[in-house]
Amino acid sequence: MTQEPTSYDQVPYPSLSYTHTHPDHLATVAKLMGLDAAPPERCRMLELGCASGGNLLPMAYTLPESEFVGIDISKRQIDEGLESLQELAFDNITLKQMDILDVNGAMGQFDYIVAHGIFSWVPYEVQEKLLDVCRENLATNGVAFVSYNTFPGWHMIGIIRGLMRYHTRDDADPRERASRAREILDFFAQSSEPEGSAYGGFLRMYAEFLQGGHKGNHEAGNSFLLHDEMEDLNQPYYFYEFAERVAQHGLQYLGEAEFRKMMTSNFPPDVTKTLAQHCKSVIDLEQYMDFLRNRTLRQTLLCHQDIKLSRKLRPEQIQTFRVSSHTKTEQDPDIQSSAVVKFQGSDNATLAIDHPVSKAAMVHLAKVWPEPVPFDSLLDEARSYLGLRTEDDGRVQDAKVLAANLFQAYSYSTELVDLHIYRPPMVLTISERPVASPVARLQARKSTTVTNLRHERVDLDDLDRHLIQYLDGSHDQAGLARCLEKGPLAEGLLTLERDGKPIEDEKLLRDLLTEGVSKRLRWLRLAALLVG
Repeated sequence: MTQEPTSYDQVPYPSLSYTHTHPDHLATVAKLMGLDAAPPERCRMLELGCASGGNLLPMAYTLPESEFVGIDISKRQIDEGLESLQELAFDNITLKQMDILDVNGAMGQFDYIVAHGIFSWVPYEVQEKLLDVCRENLATNGVAFVSYNTFPGWHMIGIIRGLMRYHTRDDADPRERASRAREILDFFAQSSEPEGSAYGGFLRMYAEFLQGGHKGNHEAGNSFLLHDEMEDLNQPYYFYEFAERVAQHGLQYLGEAEFRKMMTSNFPPDVTKTLAQHCKSVIDLEQYMDFLRNRTLRQTLLCHQDIKLSRKLRPEQIQTFRVSSHTKTEQDPDIQSSAVVKFQGSDNATLAIDHPVSKAAMVHLAKVWPEPVPFDSLLDEARSYLGLRTEDDGRVQDAKVLAANLFQAYSYSTELVDLHIYRPPMVLTISERPVASPVARLQARKSTTVTNLRHERVDLDDLDRHLIQYLDGSHDQAGLARCLEKGPLAEGLLTLERDGKPIEDEKLLRDLLTEGVSKRLRWLRLAALLVG
């Protein structure tokens, strides 16, 4: 059946990777909740609304024994994805133009079903079908990921949505709509009630939000704005309403992809105590926390209703995972004594530890980043830092304390500690002829944002972006410098400067280029972009 062109054909939605949808992350959260989902290395995943495959293609590369299927109603986006797929030549992924309403049992069972950015933006009948798919096409121990806008936070954003849609109601051109929507919001933000008023402050905050980050005033940012805030359909829900809908379809709430947002331990003790007094179920607790946080978006995980879950989280569960961390701390921290050492994540979250083995473990994780280390190996490495024997009477107790500290960190922020079930195919040393992920090399030709082997988005500068395209194993470091010199530098696509001025001295240019290649390769390794 031929589909009518959609707004996504006219203005494609940016096709990006989403870390929380990766099978490794989904399986990790599921395991903490008592559900043994399929191993990431051998699973089957369906993505509803896959755009041009920006989320699935990196998974297909890093998980060659797994199978990925993506459908999207937009022919333009699927055609773009098929063009990338033809170049990459992966045989474990299928992209298909298809309406969610046409999904049926013939597609088989999937261990993971992902519907990111779909539920709130489609008619009620499509929402119902989406939940049907999550029941009928989900394997017995499968996990479904569904994101949607939520109240109470969207009550405020709804005001801005109404303003922008009203002001641009007669504009047919999408780019003009986006531009005029930003203009009217800026005007109201500057002209609203005086500084200090809650309403005026909110308008100014949201106007600033739309000018920065991925929703900034550029082509991709305008696409986000048009489809996220200004699309014709956009229905937020209270969490309890969504949970009721889910139950009617034979599914149950498993948890949140953002694990830390399920934790009451992040609230003051008196708040946690009062919440417990008012809550009769996990649904109650989650809904009250939404009110406390003024939540605007959920990334909810679902499973079959007859699965028996264990929601009693225990620190010792950490001992079954791999652990990674890239924190900063003071130079030469004291790991031998019980002195407190603070470790800081990239989001400024901090973890204070006085346990020597735990401190040594955090130091080791930073040293081997981005390697996800099995817990037992991490424990032994940390103890060896302190001169302790692999097997002695203190190992069991050290394991318990280390697990508790790692669990506390993970519950607070994955930028402090992250948990994994599998190890991506990345390297920890730079080879003679470096190789970068073919997906990242392809993405770098079209964008400054690429997906690394941890399924994270990485922003590249001009040198990184051109360099990574040559990392196919054909060149050593000297050869890479020559490629850059004869290619993007000679063509004027890349400029090296000193003191704000282009460098014209050829010898100095070559020396700086050679030095730059060496430095950037080290950075690309730390960014989990090198595979060989």
